[in-house]
Amino acid sequence: MHVLHLTWEYPPLVYGGIGRHVPALAAAQAARGDRVTVVTQRPEGAPAHETQAGVTIIRVDPDGPFPYHLPSLLTWVGALDARIGNAACEVADVDVVHAHDWVVGRAGCAVANTHEAPLIATIHATEAGRHSGWLPDAVSRSVHLVEQWLVDDADAVIVCSAAMADEVERAHDTPAGRIAVIPNGIDPGERPAPGAIAAPLLQGHPRITFVGRLEWEKGVFTAVQAMPAVLAQHPDALLRMVGTGSQQDALRAAILDAGVTHSVELLGHVDEQTLADVYASSDVVIAPSSYEPFGIVALEAAAAGVPLVVGDTGGLAEFVTDPRGRRHRPNDPAGLAGEILSALADPVETARRRDAAAAALAEYSWARIAQRTDEVYARTRRGAPPPRRLTAPPNPVL
Repeated sequence: MHVLHLTWEYPPLVYGGIGRHVPALAAAQAARGDRVTVVTQRPEGAPAHETQAGVTIIRVDPDGPFPYHLPSLLTWVGALDARIGNAACEVADVDVVHAHDWVVGRAGCAVANTHEAPLIATIHATEAGRHSGWLPDAVSRSVHLVEQWLVDDADAVIVCSAAMADEVERAHDTPAGRIAVIPNGIDPGERPAPGAIAAPLLQGHPRITFVGRLEWEKGVFTAVQAMPAVLAQHPDALLRMVGTGSQQDALRAAILDAGVTHSVELLGHVDEQTLADVYASSDVVIAPSSYEPFGIVALEAAAAGVPLVVGDTGGLAEFVTDPRGRRHRPNDPAGLAGEILSALADPVETARRRDAAAAALAEYSWARIAQRTDEVYARTRRGAPPPRRLTAPPNPVL
């Protein structure tokens, strides 16, 4: 089977979960014997064509760096989407087209039609979900419509959690029978082992770590606002925040406003080895999201043997059950601080939950996820797309 993945992020370019999900899935499918091609965005310095882990990678140039400001984002995405689609149409002997999220939505539809191959869409998040059920402006409504086109055109839709299945069904009026739930995964043995921890990563105690995009829905402001209560009991505590995003400048201002400039570090994007070292030097990992389709950071932290405190939402809540960690109400700094302090105050119970989370990882191997994904491919056939929906639904969507 020749699988053609379309994705806007792929290593060495990683914005978030898609940039980790697609390469792991593609490599696992190649290991199963599938022929796998990925068409993606080309960051500066990366080759236009290469093969990694049995996967053929084709990269196309974007119109400059990703613009976090709106509405320029839509113009940038449109150009990238078209170039990915054009390159993917040139790939020969394709059996299935797998498009990952709305950025490559129009490319996915065109490429599937060109190759007369089934279109599988993995919806990693919905626009309505990111905005707590609303489409707040014209840009958001445009994103929703592209997402709608992809979901409507897809012959099967894959989501990463039961919460996301419900969300896609409601946001896009998608029949439940067309949606398959396949979680994200992790293979701990294939991740870098921590090395000699650099001295800067050993500063502060306890060390609290956030890994993810610096966006409102990831709970980054909740994390900063929780720190004064944590510092009241642990004056040397340090919050390290790994990642980049559109809220980086606003987050710096929030850190200043909260009076915690000496207790919060923004580490930006780090390589995989440094990330392993960050996890290894952490006392607790937090994922205080208000919206989280899955939350692969929870798997990474569990694999690294670090206790978890997460927002009680979406896929995070499905993995971090009470035996595996602690949860707090989203957008509640006091609740987050309380759960962090509870984890630090009861190391025996915290270790028990940490070990339970690590033991659960056997259910999330990429080999198993690749097998389940290939099973979706095998039972899917290309059908006639429904009429395009040209207007976004009234608010609220969810």
